[in-house]
Amino acid sequence: MTERRESETKTTEMPEQNKDNEQTMATGMNNGEASNDANNDSVNNSVNEAAASAQAEGEPTAESEGEVEGQAEEESVEQLKERLAQLEAELTEERAKYQQLWDQMQRMAAEFQNTRKRQEQLLQANIERATEALILKLLPVLDDFEMAFQNIPEEQQAEAEAWLAGFRQIYRKLVAILEEEGLRAIEREGEFNPELHQAISHEPSEEVESGHIIETVRTGYEHKERVLRPALVRVAQ
Repeated sequence: MTERRESETKTTEMPEQNKDNEQTMATGMNNGEASNDANNDSVNNSVNEAAASAQAEGEPTAESEGEVEGQAEEESVEQLKERLAQLEAELTEERAKYQQLWDQMQRMAAEFQNTRKRQEQLLQANIERATEALILKLLPVLDDFEMAFQNIPEEQQAEAEAWLAGFRQIYRKLVAILEEEGLRAIEREGEFNPELHQAISHEPSEEVESGHIIETVRTGYEHKERVLRPALVRVAQ
């Protein structure tokens, strides 16, 4: 009987415990659902705040837009100033290079002109020396013509007049050609000049003034104001 009562007592207690457990589980489930709802609300709030923040950042206000545009304009102006300064520096450098090249070209042109002038002067000097050398070789021919004309016998002048006229014509042509090249005969008369004349004798003379030329024995010549050979003369004392 005692065992039966204990069994009944246990049987009576088990339903009560089951009820308590069911209430505890229900309470826990409710609490879990409440916690999940709170967590969901917190997540939703966070998402909404992040979306709002992103929207605020993505869609700036008029003031922020003005500030951004102002900063962009200032940066653009600064960049333009820096670029302008860089271009001015490059322009100055290029001008300096151009000036240097221009000066170098001017010096080269001047050197070329000076070299050409020196070459022309040298060539002209060589031509004049060659001309003088040729004239000096022809002067004895002129001397021979003059000596032949001065020493023709009087008795043969009439008979050889035609021949003499022909030789005088040849002589004048030769003198004309040499004069075109700058040859000029030194004066045969007048005052003695040691730069142009060479005295071979000094003689007393009643007809010629002292220090003047009595006679020119050999004609002297100048070539372009330079004495090729002096005239040989007799001078009165």
